[in-house]
Amino acid sequence: NFIDLVLETKPDVCVEIGVFGGASLFPVASALKFLNKGIVIGIDPWDKIECIKYFDPIKDAEHLKWWGELNIRYIHQSYNNLLKKNQLENFVRTIKSTSEKAASQIDSIDILYLDGNHSEVCSTQDVQLYLPKVKKGGYIWMNDTLWPERQEAVDLLVDACDVVRLIDDGNCILFKKR
Repeated sequence: NFIDLVLETKPDVCVEIGVFGGASLFPVASALKFLNKGIVIGIDPWDKIECIKYFDPIKDAEHLKWWGELNIRYIHQSYNNLLKKNQLENFVRTIKSTSEKAASQIDSIDILYLDGNHSEVCSTQDVQLYLPKVKKGGYIWMNDTLWPERQEAVDLLVDACDVVRLIDDGNCILFKKR
């Protein structure tokens, strides 16, 4: 679905918040390489503390345990190695930072993918910071939209956008900015 959208719209700028290992960024970058135009800006701090910021120690214990056991440095290194191996560097700009700090480095967005920190505070903040940068008629993908913590962010998107497509039983939504 994401690759089809890129091939159909031929965007100049895609932004992905929450790159992790690059599973969704690499297909977008590959589609841009095929088109020989555009860039995907990947934003991720690759920092465990930032990844669990605002998590509740009791309610989110399972998530905290998972992040605690994760070798995030290895994931970041693998991401960089795959960029080089697949010769995608000309179509990717990586910002190793929080989405909050990176926002000032981005002016205009054709396609935005939201998959960063899933806390209510961070999810809502990502929409508030980046939705104004999405061009009218631009697209916003949001992942894990069924998580209770993401509902405020989803509501903000619903207020400003049309729902284009539901994927994975509504757990991922494609919006188009009005």
